[in-house]
Formats: sequence, C-alpha cells, structure tokens
Amino acid sequence: MARSLDSQFLARAAELAERGRLRVEPNPVVGCVLVKGDRIVGEGWHARFGEAHAERAAIADAGGEARNATAYVTLEPCDHEGRTPPCSVALIEAGIQEVVYAHADPNPKTACAGPKRLRAAGVLVRRARASAEIRKQLAPYLAHLDTGRPWVIAKWAMTLDGRIATRSGDSKWITQPETRDWSHAEFRGGVDAIIAGAATLRADDCELSNRSGQGGQPLRVIVCGEKPLPKKARIYQGEPALFAIPEGFRAPEGVDTVVCGKNDRVAPGRLLKQLHKRGVRRLLLEGGPTLAGSFFDKDLVDQVAIFVAPKIVGGAASHAALGGKGARMMADARHLEFVAHRQLGTDTLIEGLLR
Repeated sequence: MARSLDSQFLARAAELAERGRLRVEPNPVVGCVLVKGDRIVGEGWHARFGEAHAERAAIADAGGEARNATAYVTLEPCDHEGRTPPCSVALIEAGIQEVVYAHADPNPKTACAGPKRLRAAGVLVRRARASAEIRKQLAPYLAHLDTGRPWVIAKWAMTLDGRIATRSGDSKWITQPETRDWSHAEFRGGVDAIIAGAATLRADDCELSNRSGQGGQPLRVIVCGEKPLPKKARIYQGEPALFAIPEGFRAPEGVDTVVCGKNDRVAPGRLLKQLHKRGVRRLLLEGGPTLAGSFFDKDLVDQVAIFVAPKIVGGAASHAALGGKGARMMADARHLEFVAHRQLGTDTLIEGLLR
C-alpha cells in the first residue's frame, strides 16, 4: 500500500515539476506535494531560476496544514545556500513529519546533506524508487552537473524562411513590439549574462539591457574579433560591459576584458569557463549568426528559444539565422527534446532542449 501511495504522489510531483521546464535550467525541474493520510494539502514546483524551490512553494501553498505532513519530492532536498536558502531547513521549520524523495542529488554541494540534516532533526526520510519519467525529467540537470560552464540559451527571431535580416542587413523589426517586451521580461530578466558579437552591435547599436522592469540586469558580454566598436556605441552606456577578446586585440581603455582566444577569434569554450568563474550560471546567447554558429559547432548550446514571425524575406543574399559549419547530413541535424510552443499574437515561440 505504501509503495502504491509513493508512486501516486510522486507521479503528481513529477507532473508539477514539468511546469518549470525551460525556465529553471541549469537547476533541475522539481515538484513537491505535501500529504496527510491520502489527501494532498499543498503543491509546489520550482517555477523559475533564482526563485523558490518546490519544497518552499508547496509549504507556502499548504500554510498551517504543512505541519505533520509528509513531503513527496522528485529530487533529494537541497541543503546548501545558493540563490535560495536550503530546502531541508524549510521542511524542518514547517514541521514536516516525513520526507519521501525519488532521486538522489549527486551535486557535491548538497549530496546526502539534506537527508542527513532532516534525520538529525527527527524527520523520517525515505528514498523511493524513481520512475522512468522522473529519471528522464532530471537527465538534463544530471548531464550538465560536471560541465563547469554556464547553461547556454540561444535565442533569435526569424521569418518563416529562416531569415534574421534582409539583403541590406535591415532587421528592425521581425517580431511585434509586444513579443519583444515579453521576451525581455522572460529571458533577459532571468539570466546572469547576455552575449552578442561585435558585428551585431555594429549593425544594430543595441544596449543589450533588460528594459522590461522585471527581473535583473544581466552582465553584458561582447565578443570582439578584428574590428573595434565605434567609440559612441550604446553598449558603452549604462552598466559596465565585459569584452571577450582574442590575444593581441586592442580593447578600448577602461573597459573590463577577458582574453580567451587567438587569431582574431574568441574560443567559445574558454569564454564560458571564464564566465562560470565569475558566477554566471545561466547565459543568453543572442547573436549574431557567426557567433551562434560557433557555439553550435562546439556543442555548447543547451536550450533554444526561436521566435518565428509570419513574414517572408526571400533572396539568396538575405541573412540566415545560424552560421558556422552546421550539419553535413540531415541525419546529423540537432534534435530538440521537451519541445514547447507559445503563441504571442501573430508570432510563435518554439523552445526546447538540445539532446
């Protein structure tokens, strides 16, 4: 009977966990239900990177009913201080009687520490059998644990024929104003850093800032090659930016730089490791096509967010969305998993994780 209930409540927790997909990575998607007898009294999931974890969300949902409840969680409760306080402490303070979790967390920052603290506080702790669904659900998190680099989200807007600019280089605007506003809040406001190539900034003279009023301001990272940016470029305004440069490149005086390449090219892998050392865990790659292509060619993209507008540009000389070498055969094309679609007026957002 106990195993049957474990499966039932953990299946519901897994269902809740999926609601955070594509918004919490590189953190794991996690769901939690609080139960008394055979009745669910609280539900929660990790909804967004940097916000409350599933256990805290479920406790808040249950209110006073959390005391003496059993918590069913898809992943071992954390016990380290990150962007949010430890979940183990929250469970103890809420008066949780028992914790049942499906999958252990091999992250060295927290592995086994959560259950140990809970048991020391008198909370019963059991590990249940993780279903195939929960194992698949946590696979992206587990695979990314030892990469030593940020989670990379590649984002761009394009027409139906896959173009990001006309033959003259004009790209304003592909999507509607409402789409762009939503994108700022949803993506720029939810990452630690945003990265773009100097060629894109020369063409668009953009600030790379979050103008939505929601979330924070990401670190602006500019990848430079042969040519410097104009001295009056808007990127020099507002918050300081970080310039990623190859050896021998003369950066403007007074700007923060990181050397991570040679022969007039920045090495994406070296840049990501440098950003990881600076505390960047979630990074938005905005372009242009040459820079994005170099990340794809090196298998350094984890997630994509593509806005498609119902427009057709045409022309062999118009600009494609993605550069680099690309796949030689269709069988080599990259596949997406956990694919989601969202309609934004007449524009469509397609998101997914790369295998």
